[in-house]
Amino acid sequence: MIIMSTIWTLIGTVNIQGHDYYIITSILILFILFYIYFYLQLNKQRKNLPKIQIEEDSKKEKLYWIIFVAEGVAILLAKNILANIHRDDLFIPTLALIVGLHFFPLAKVFKRRFDYYIGAWTTLVALTGIILTIKQVLTTDLSNSIVSFACAFSTLSYGFRMILEAKKLLKINRQ
Repeated sequence: MIIMSTIWTLIGTVNIQGHDYYIITSILILFILFYIYFYLQLNKQRKNLPKIQIEEDSKKEKLYWIIFVAEGVAILLAKNILANIHRDDLFIPTLALIVGLHFFPLAKVFKRRFDYYIGAWTTLVALTGIILTIKQVLTTDLSNSIVSFACAFSTLSYGFRMILEAKKLLKINRQ
């Protein structure tokens, strides 16, 4: 989530182009730095956790990779289709749409209700970005920036949930 949050933040920042939204970038970077710090702390403590091997892990991992590859193929197809119809201005919200949609099968595979929330939020933001760009309500850059920052919020929210889950596991393990 650190990497994806950083990518979305960078995309949003690049698309600001003269708008005064750099405070958002600064806040997102602070969260990313916090997550890096927590990741390093968690990594030190991970060796104290028991190894858990579940039979379904290989099946879930296979489904994860299928979803991941399908997402990559969808992104490549979308980029080519948008380029061929001369609508590259829709790439960032379309990318966000694909990313948002990939959370739904992941939610089912891993039985995580939170993935549905993140998927719904990201999909809604992406569709809004597509509509605002097509209707020319916002400039493409501003629409891309808003969509990217909203996606960074999604991945940061997901990362925060991962931190809470990790803390819960560490607390249980200490008892």
